Amino acid sequence: MANEKNTASEADERVYTLSRPFDFEGETITELTLDFGRLVGDDLLKVDKIIAGDSSAQSFVKALSMPYQLHIAALAANKPYEIFAKMPAKDVSKIALRAQSFLLG
Repeated sequence: MANEKNTASEADERVYTLSRPFDFEGETITELTLDFGRLVGDDLLKVDKIIAGDSSAQSFVKALSMPYQLHIAALAANKPYEIFAKMPAKDVSKIALRAQSFLLG
């Protein structure tokens, strides 16, 4: 019973409910499941290569770069990075902070 409660609370912790729904590629998005625990080192290295080619995303500490954070969040949510372009800014900011917390853990 205790294990079931732990699993449920972990699942709830991963779900981010948006401040308002928005449409992305014909789908109405109301929440994202940010499963940072499923990421592996290769995911971080992949994002590192993407960011290395984007001079506007350069930061002394990558974990503090919003583009880096959002690339990581996109992988954790199993969604394309472009989803953040149409998402309410309030939600983008909060999701970036969740990614930052994961990265600086």
